[in-house]
Amino acid sequence: MNFTVSNNNKAKLLMVLSALAFSIMAAEVKATAHTVAIKAFARQIFSCLIVLIIIIIKNQRIIPLRQNRIKLFLRCLFGTLGMYLYFYSIDNLYLANASMLTRITPFFVTVLAVIILKETVDNLNWIIFLPMIFGCVLIIKPNSELFNPASIIAVLSACSAAMAYIMIKAIGKEESAYTIIFWFTLVSSGIYFIIAKDEFSSIDKLQYLNLVIIGLFGVLGQIGLTLSYQLSKASYVAPYSYFYIIFSGIIGVYIWQEIPDIFSIIGFICIFLSYFYLIRFQ
Repeated sequence: MNFTVSNNNKAKLLMVLSALAFSIMAAEVKATAHTVAIKAFARQIFSCLIVLIIIIIKNQRIIPLRQNRIKLFLRCLFGTLGMYLYFYSIDNLYLANASMLTRITPFFVTVLAVIILKETVDNLNWIIFLPMIFGCVLIIKPNSELFNPASIIAVLSACSAAMAYIMIKAIGKEESAYTIIFWFTLVSSGIYFIIAKDEFSSIDKLQYLNLVIIGLFGVLGQIGLTLSYQLSKASYVAPYSYFYIIFSGIIGVYIWQEIPDIFSIIGFICIFLSYFYLIRFQ
């Protein structure tokens, strides 16, 4: 595929808009007084319906191949756990901190790829991960009175997401992205619904609106992300996804007066530089 300058600019804009949509979704998650499960359900059920419509329009196969079903089921379970932990961390951490800590997923993907998929990794990659790990420690501050256990939950969210990505890599290209996303959103929606089923009767119209906003902006963010990657190279547009951290930080300061300390700011920079190098130059 040939990527033109015009397409590159469109891709950048779409990635920034995607980041804005995801940050609004995260802010709504933090502002909405419901359990994690019901907010995660709202996020996933919208995506499930949209993807189902796309599958029908494109006339794609919806049932996974027999040899991929266990891997796909594991992808669904780890993805469901990862999102639950991510929403929990949003509820209990500064919005920017929760957003940044979940960005260390590439480190866990690499480690798990070596262990599970027996992939080989260049030694330089391990060196590049050191600032990411250091930045993570600065944000978590494990030996400080500022330590928040929810930081560990955010890291576990990144680890769970990485395991989900490993399952996708294990499936390979035998299943379409839409099939994988559909089953993930369907299974996770079902699990979240079972956990939160007793809450629905106590939700008023305004609270339903809050849940709709979570689902809507989650879908808009995913659409923008997908279109961006279709229009340009991943290495070109991926760094722009970090606008998500910037938008989340601005929203956190403006609404909740969440001003990160100097150690967290240095940690942000370390993680960003590692991520930027891995995406742009590898």
